[in-house]
Amino acid sequence: MYKMLKLSWFMLPVALAATSCSTQRKSTASTPSAASNKKASGSPRFIDNISIKPADSSRRYGFAHANADRYAPGPSVHTATLIENSDPLQFKYSILLGTPVEDLTNGKMISFIEDWYGTRYKYGGSDKNGIDCSSFSQTFISTLYGLSLPRTSAQQFQNSRRLKKGELQEGDLVFFKTRGRKAGVSHVGVYLRNNKFVHASTSGGVMINDLDDTYYAAHYAGAGRIL
Repeated sequence: MYKMLKLSWFMLPVALAATSCSTQRKSTASTPSAASNKKASGSPRFIDNISIKPADSSRRYGFAHANADRYAPGPSVHTATLIENSDPLQFKYSILLGTPVEDLTNGKMISFIEDWYGTRYKYGGSDKNGIDCSSFSQTFISTLYGLSLPRTSAQQFQNSRRLKKGELQEGDLVFFKTRGRKAGVSHVGVYLRNNKFVHASTSGGVMINDLDDTYYAAHYAGAGRIL
């Protein structure tokens, strides 16, 4: 009898311990931890009924970087009058020209400028290895308008009809006296729009600038239209 009582007293704490552990485990499993609650409350919420179409990988365009292929001259880039259908080059040149993208519909001109953009300046040069300002304007006008220009900027000035700034249109020529006011015309560019013109600059090669830029405003000599 004494042995049975002793065994009962020994088994009682074990049973209580087993019951307590089981209860605690069940309670822990049924109640989320504070960390879990915090994670759940910070989870992202998604908006319903939104779909995103993947980009068309067949239409990738590269811009003119130092080590990248430029657009080949020839067929013009696709242009559109609706912004959602516009070619990436329209977006690029709408920024450079400060004009609405849908207004740039002359794809051949955009393609031409992109093809030459960044070409280094070389006095007397006339190709992609280096080109000077008058040769660039000569090539621009010949390629896009089929008109012939004399070789030098001074000759181009003499053979064009004088214009006021307010009369400038795309394809007109803008002239500068970079060697002093008495030295005559020494630089030429082609007007685009919104006061911007493209030219072969001695400092940066073929690029786009604004007529109101400090340097060009100070050296501006006039504008002309091809006769």
